[in-house]
This record gives sequence, C-alpha cells and structure tokens, in this order.
Amino acid sequence: MKNSTNSNKYLNYMGSANKALKTIFGTLFLTVTLFSCETNDDNDVDTDIEVLDYTTIQGFFEANGVQEQIFAMDASIGGSITGEDGTIVTFPANALVDESNTPITGNVDVAIKEIFKPSQMILSNKPTNAISFSSENTFLLSEGETEVVVSQNGTEVQLASGMNYQVSVPSAGGLDNQMLPFSGTTSDEEGIVWNATSDVGAGSGNGMSFIAAPASYIYDVFDTGWSNCDKFYNYPGNKTTNYIDLTGSPNISETTVFLVFEENNLPAVVKFSTTYANGLQSYIDMLPEGLEVTYIAITIENNQQYLAMTEVTIQDEEELTLNFEAKSTQEILDALTLLD
Repeated sequence: MKNSTNSNKYLNYMGSANKALKTIFGTLFLTVTLFSCETNDDNDVDTDIEVLDYTTIQGFFEANGVQEQIFAMDASIGGSITGEDGTIVTFPANALVDESNTPITGNVDVAIKEIFKPSQMILSNKPTNAISFSSENTFLLSEGETEVVVSQNGTEVQLASGMNYQVSVPSAGGLDNQMLPFSGTTSDEEGIVWNATSDVGAGSGNGMSFIAAPASYIYDVFDTGWSNCDKFYNYPGNKTTNYIDLTGSPNISETTVFLVFEENNLPAVVKFSTTYANGLQSYIDMLPEGLEVTYIAITIENNQQYLAMTEVTIQDEEELTLNFEAKSTQEILDALTLLD
C-alpha cells in the first residue's frame, strides 16, 4: 500500500508538471506568433512604400521620360535606322566628323528618341513651346519630335560641313502644307523651345516632303540633336493669359505645369515656365479663349510625388488653383496615358 501511495503521488506530481509546462510553452508560442505577425505587418508596410531614386522634378523626367534606342552604323557607308515607333533616320556616306573635323570611319552608335504622344512630351519635359517668325512666344501642333545623337567609342561626333541627314516620321494628321521642320534648344526650366529651320512648308520641294503610303513626312536635318515636324498653332479669335496659383503645392520650387490639347489628331503640350507672385503663368496673350484644355502639374516632396489634373475651358485672364494628390509613379503614368 505504501508503494502504491507513493506511485500515485508521483503521477499526480508529473501531471501537474506537464500542465505547467504546456501552459508555459503555449504562452511562449502565442507571444512568438504575435511578435512574428507584428514584424510581418511592419515589413508589408515598408514594402508598399515607393522609394524614389531622385528628389527633384528633373530626376522624375530623367527616370520616366522616353529612353534612347541605340543602333550601330558604318559611318563610311551610312544607312537607315528605324525606331520602335516608326521614325526612320537616314545618314549618307561619310557624313560625320570629329571635333578636329577629321572624317569618321568605322562603326558609330546612333542613339535616337521618338516622341509622338502628349504623355511622352510631359514625361520627357519636351513640350511644343516655340518662337514664331516674328520672334514671339507661341506653340506648335506636332507630328513627332526626334532626338539623334551619334558617338564613336563614347565620344560624340558631328555632321560634316554641308552635310545633312533625313528624318521620316509617321503622320497622324495627313498632308498639311503648313508643316515645317524645327530644331530644338533644351533647358531644364523650359524643357525645349522650337525654332523653324525653314519657312516653306511640306510639298514645296524645300527640304520637306509628304508620302501618302504609308502616310509620313520626310525632312532634312542639318545638325544632331532635337528636330521636329510641326506647324504653328493658328487661332483667329481672342487670346489671353492664364495663371496657375501654386500656393497649395507641396513643393512650389519643384512643381512643373503643362497645358495639353489636340487638334486633327495632333498634340500640343505647352509648358508654363514664367513666374508670377502666386505661381506660374502662360506666355502673355498666347492662349486661345474658349479652347478646351487639360492642365497637368507634377511635383515631388520628401520621397512623395504629387499630381494635379483638371479640364477647363480657357477664360480671359483666369487664375486657376490646382488640387494636388499624392500618387505613385505608376498612378502618374496611368493618368497621363489617358491624354494620348
């Protein structure tokens, strides 16, 4: 009986010990599980935050604008290259020289950029602002912007004196005798400003022609860099100045403003770069009253991008206030694509 009693006491003791251990291990498991869940939740939040590689609006343009396409060509032979969107660039033989005016032989790299759509013009900071023949600020309707840069072994080369190459761009608007070739001067502030390189339009036999099938314009270019097949926007009615109040922008100094519209399938993208007390304004007396347009503004502050978009009908001397919303890069890209 004594041994039986001791055995029962031992079993009761072990049972209590097992229960205690189960309680301890259960508590530890719950604690570890909760800690693990909290850690995973934190990781999920961090993963969702978009980390930008830039802190300025210029960095935004460089990261999201149209990227160059690079082709190899024998400079001694010349030849044609065709971009992804249908731009054709054709060089004659022996057209290139180095900085010492020595003819280039052997292979060169031809880098091109093609811009046809409003979203591309905005993302690349390449609007259709221009200077008229009377030296006034104006803007263009575009059939396509093209950049051409040629280099050999990493060093840029140029056209030889008296030489030119040709650019062919697909046409969205059809034959228009007011179409002209333009060259562009770039800057961070204005993006680009276009000047006509000829005052005689398509079909004149003066360096620009139109081909019906496939519909395209072909024009001569006399320097590497940016060229454009465009026409000046003509409006017979009243013109005015518009103002964009940016006092509500998260970062006024890094805010850029564009105006967009289309006519006959041709886009016009106008950039505002002139400052006034509350923000940015258009060129003076440049905007057609009654024209339906979309205003777009983009800025960046503390690793966050902001977008403002609004459709308006241009009114006389109007000042508009834009509503900025925090957006991811993809949300900005998706919104701008709707303009195309």
